[in-house]
Amino acid sequence: MKRKKIAILLPWLKMGGTNKVAIRFMEELVQFCDVTLILSQNVGELLDDVPKGVRVIIDEMIPFREMFVKDIKGFRIGYVIRDLIYYLRVKTGHDNIDNYRYIVKRHPHIVKDVFDCAISYHGQSPERLLNLIYRIHSRKKAVWIHGEMSFPEDQCRRMEKYYRKMDQYFFVSTPTKNAFIQKISIDPQKTTVYYNRLNGQEILEKSQEAMEDVFSEETVNLLTVGRVSAEKGQDMIPKIVRELNDKGYDVRWYVIGDGPSLDRLKGLIQKENVSDRVVLLGVKNNPYPYMKACDYLILTSRYEGFPNIVLEANSLGKPVFSNSCKGGINEIIINGSNGLACDFTNKEDFQNGLHEFLGTKFDESKIVELTSSRYSIETIIKKYINFFS
Repeated sequence: MKRKKIAILLPWLKMGGTNKVAIRFMEELVQFCDVTLILSQNVGELLDDVPKGVRVIIDEMIPFREMFVKDIKGFRIGYVIRDLIYYLRVKTGHDNIDNYRYIVKRHPHIVKDVFDCAISYHGQSPERLLNLIYRIHSRKKAVWIHGEMSFPEDQCRRMEKYYRKMDQYFFVSTPTKNAFIQKISIDPQKTTVYYNRLNGQEILEKSQEAMEDVFSEETVNLLTVGRVSAEKGQDMIPKIVRELNDKGYDVRWYVIGDGPSLDRLKGLIQKENVSDRVVLLGVKNNPYPYMKACDYLILTSRYEGFPNIVLEANSLGKPVFSNSCKGGINEIIINGSNGLACDFTNKEDFQNGLHEFLGTKFDESKIVELTSSRYSIETIIKKYINFFS
C-alpha cells in the first residue's frame, strides 16, 4: 500500500502539553505515513525530540514592517494602500481573521508538496487555520482542537466560514467537541474524538532518572506541572496554601513550569506570605521523577481540553486532585479510583473534596492498570491507522 503524505502544522515546539502530544502522534504516524512537520518558528525545547524520519520545514512569515518597506521601495502602490488599510485596522482595534487573511495570502507557498492530508495541530489558532487554507496544498484539510474556543462571539462567527472549509475535525475529548460545535457550526459527521495516547513504559523509565532532592519527608508534598498562565490557574495556589496551613495542614506546594503569569504568581506568593510553602522549580525537561516522588499531583486549570499531565501522573500510580474545570477532565478522573475532581473556586466544595481525597486509600497498581487499558499506544493507534492509512 502506498504511504500517505501527511503534513502537521505547528507554530513552534516550545515545552507544553499539546506539543508533547504532537511529538507522540508523529512517532506513531511516521511508521505508516510520510510525515512533514511545518513550523512557523524554529524555536522550542522539544525540537530535538522530533521523531526520526519526520521531515521538518521552517515556514517563517515576513514581518509586516519588512513587507511594507519592500512594497514602498518597489513602488507597488496597490499593495502599499492595502498595507496601510491593514495597519490602520490593527491600530484601531478592528483586527480579525479576515484582516489577517490579507497577510497570509501575501506570502508565497514555501512548501511545494501536495499532501494527502494536512492538519493544523493547534486547531484553535486563526493563524494556523489560514496558513492551512491558503498556503498548503493538500487533498484533505483538518484541524485538531485541543482546548476551548475563547474568542468573542463575533470573532467566532467570522472564523466559522474558514472552519467550514475543513474536511475533518479532530477533538481530544467529547466536552471539547461539544463546546466547539456550540460556537462554530460544522457538520457533526466530520468530527472524530481521539484521546491523547500514552507511552507508560517511556514515562516509567524517565521517572527513574536522577532529580534534585527537593521534597520533605515531614510534610505533604503537592505538585503542579504546566505552563504558568491564567488558564492553568496557578494563581489560586498561594491563597489555598495559606488557608490550608491556617487549618493545620502541613503542606508544601511545588510548581514546575514557566510562562507569562510567572511574575504575577511570585507576587501572590509574597502577598500571602507563603514563600516557604510554595516552591517554584522552573522548567524541567523531564518532570517525571518529581511526579513519581511527590505525594499528590494537583491540577488547578480553569480549562483543559484533555490534560495529558493527569494521564502521565496516573501512569505512575499517582492519584490526581483536580479542579473540575471545563473540558475533558471528567472523562479522565473517576472519583475515588484515580483521583478526585471538585470546584476549587467554591471554598466549601474544595475543602470537602480535599478532605475526601486525602482520606481515600488509592490503589496505585489499579490506577496504572486503569490508565493503560484506556489510553495505551495500542488502544489509540488503531484509530490513527484506520483514518490515516
